[in-house]
Amino acid sequence: MVFVSVVKVNGNLLEVTFGIIQKTKVMNNQYCAYYRVSTQKQNLSHLGLEAQQAMCYDFVRSKNGTIIQEFEDVESGKSRTREGLWNAIEYCKVNNCPLVIAKLDRLARDVEFTFKVINTGVEIHFTDMPMVNTMILGVFASVAQYERELISSRTKQALAAKKARGETWVRNGDTTKAVAQSAINRVQRAKDNPVNIFFWKYVTQFEEREGRIGRFENDKFQRLADELNALGQKTITGLPYTINRCKTLICKMRKRYVEVQ
Repeated sequence: MVFVSVVKVNGNLLEVTFGIIQKTKVMNNQYCAYYRVSTQKQNLSHLGLEAQQAMCYDFVRSKNGTIIQEFEDVESGKSRTREGLWNAIEYCKVNNCPLVIAKLDRLARDVEFTFKVINTGVEIHFTDMPMVNTMILGVFASVAQYERELISSRTKQALAAKKARGETWVRNGDTTKAVAQSAINRVQRAKDNPVNIFFWKYVTQFEEREGRIGRFENDKFQRLADELNALGQKTITGLPYTINRCKTLICKMRKRYVEVQ
């Protein structure tokens, strides 16, 4: 059976033809998994990838199945150059196994491309929509594309507002440097803050009297907090000293400097 779906994309009507996927009996309940991350940085840090893998493996386990092969792409959701995806589809055809994907937006945020994949005839499961059928999938694909267009629009508006304020946009490499420098500046401001300087000097004097404060010596932390509160001292955020606040501050300051002159 064949359906014709008419969706509106960028103000234009797009006619997409698709059919019902015929489910075949899968031998040994075996699956092929496909993952997609948007940037190389995500790929190297495993941000997003491990979550997708967990979702796919949980889904397959719930079906008492096994994942026999995995493919991945490092591509934007709007990209149609998906070597990993097409390899996964070909693998599923050859081995007569279904394809499992964590979420619909990991497949694509493009209606036409989504139906192109569906029309390959490969059985596809989305772990966040286990009961989805081809008709419903068309609606979800349209929503995913609409979300992508909203994201693009908001990004352009934010860049235009930034430009209007006279601010400059930096590239990824410069952004990394800017973030690193910002962190250095924050540490320096903390070191130069009079409240922190007084606190560290007092900790130094306290440890000369009581000995170095061990991580689990709550009695010493409590005495330190009591003495500071008795002097009317507050943290940099205006809070009274407690055991946990003293622990946190000392841990941070031992990394920043050994002694404040």
